[in-house]
Amino acid sequence: MKGLLKKITGALLAGCSAIFIASAAPPPGSAPDASATDAEELTMEQNLAIPAVPSKLSTFVKSYMKREALALHKMGYKVETMRKGEVVIVTVPTDRLFAPNDTALLPTAANDLKNFLPYFRVPGKFKVILALHTDDTGSENYLNSLSEKRIVSLYDYFDSNAADTDNLIGYPLASIEPLKENTSRAGRAENRRLEIFIVPGDVLIEEAKPAK
Repeated sequence: MKGLLKKITGALLAGCSAIFIASAAPPPGSAPDASATDAEELTMEQNLAIPAVPSKLSTFVKSYMKREALALHKMGYKVETMRKGEVVIVTVPTDRLFAPNDTALLPTAANDLKNFLPYFRVPGKFKVILALHTDDTGSENYLNSLSEKRIVSLYDYFDSNAADTDNLIGYPLASIEPLKENTSRAGRAENRRLEIFIVPGDVLIEEAKPAK
């Protein structure tokens, strides 16, 4: 639990700078030395940029991640990529995970979340970043609290069901990054979402190296 609180605290301090564009490369200088900084202390933008994939290994990693993206797309998810195909982004509506204004996972939430358990099977193969978004219904304090507690519920699920969650990081972003105007029921529903970023880890990058 101590590690979880550290991750959540770091995310709260860093969350407002988590701006990114799908299929774009990270801004120059945004990726600090991963070995010198705890991942939990980085902004989401910085965490999405590391570990960097050496250019000579990029083709293998992109091909691997493309297969993952296609598999998730076939499951019916909205799937995008960033870092020129190295990182996969999956969007899950939070209405499928939580009842309105509730922070406990619905009994049916596992139907979605279980599909991401394989990314924790091999420690270090992937880094999984959760970005939890709300609509703007409610005060800023309420929405921040709601997204924090929902992130904790997601951590609890993965801690209980995944093989290893050392590379799981969450950012409770509340309503700061809407996809649509919050002026209609449909727009608010689209803004209520969980974005799951699947980032290639050191183990996958090592697998990309030619056998000696």
